Amino acid sequence: MVNDFKGLKRLLIENIKENGPISFKDFMALCLYEENLGYYSQDEIRIGKDGDFVTAPHTSKLFGYLLAVQIRQFFEILENKGQELSIAEFGAGTGVLAGDILEYFKRFLKEQFERLRYIMVEPLSKRREVLKRDISRFEENIKIVDSISETGRFKGVVIANELFDAFPVHLIEKNEDEFFEIFVDVSGNEERLVEKALKIRDDALKDYVETYLSHLPNGYRTEVNLEMKKWINDLSSIMDEGFCLIIDYGYSREDYYADFRNRGTLLGYSRQRVTEEYFEYPGIIDMTAHVNFSDARLWFEQAGFVAEGFCPQWAFLGGLDIEQTMEKAFGRLEPFSPILASVKSLIFPQGMGETHKVFVASKGVEKEVDLKGFKMKNDIGRLT
Repeated sequence: MVNDFKGLKRLLIENIKENGPISFKDFMALCLYEENLGYYSQDEIRIGKDGDFVTAPHTSKLFGYLLAVQIRQFFEILENKGQELSIAEFGAGTGVLAGDILEYFKRFLKEQFERLRYIMVEPLSKRREVLKRDISRFEENIKIVDSISETGRFKGVVIANELFDAFPVHLIEKNEDEFFEIFVDVSGNEERLVEKALKIRDDALKDYVETYLSHLPNGYRTEVNLEMKKWINDLSSIMDEGFCLIIDYGYSREDYYADFRNRGTLLGYSRQRVTEEYFEYPGIIDMTAHVNFSDARLWFEQAGFVAEGFCPQWAFLGGLDIEQTMEKAFGRLEPFSPILASVKSLIFPQGMGETHKVFVASKGVEKEVDLKGFKMKNDIGRLT
């Protein structure tokens, strides 16, 4: 059932009338995550060709199989001989990626599968219910929690596939040689939600703007994702040893704040169409902003991680025994098999191959590593 956007809109208007304008970041958080009203609190998130957006796991099971190849190497490096093997996935959606990874281990790595614990971290109760239902065939290996802190100290592999792009962002715009933050207000008696530019109040946001964005011209609008830094620090506080695998669409800082990208990357999606009608239909439009992977690298390193690699998705997947893994997933395919079309969308530039990037950081790994996923290409030096 699709949410009733009128309920969230009324909540927003009443809140603003009582307490004053709210930051766009807080508005975005409510639109996406408010319990029972936000986009991700819907009974069914519309994913796929008939939905609002498409993700790699829903495109082809090969995606999960290939990630499993890399995860196997992660475990070999961590030397978990005879011990429990832990994977923690944040933002698991409908559990498709988890199912494909677990299926790979069950079919081809039986001994490791029996030791595998797959933790799905999901703060929204409705999404936890969906996961429990849709991933029940692996219930002996699965644990669903609302916070990673429930697991205690963590050693293993962390997966965040298209997680950071859904974090609420600060929306800012430069005018008269000063950056202002965009807030959401109510327009008079019309009770319409409208933008309102106010001086930046958040100290962390002010520091970021002064450090990285002072050179940008007047009229430039963009986003800053400080929630990503908080997530990284929270993860570091409980993670002793392991690898963090980040997959998302985004850029280096240089590309993110390029002159031509002067309206930012913030977009809404509904039924595969781009929309900016956030204020008219809150709670039923997916909102997303690209990831600044230079920020990700900096904040991971400040939190005690080592940045191992960064590259386009096509290069990462191409390094993971793709031909052998494809045969494991589908058997031998005919040249014009429809399955190949979905595989191509994962790796071709006009699909997700170039738009999506892969970043890996390690923590507590006391030796140099040569990861399979970066044997074709490693652009970590671009993330300055």
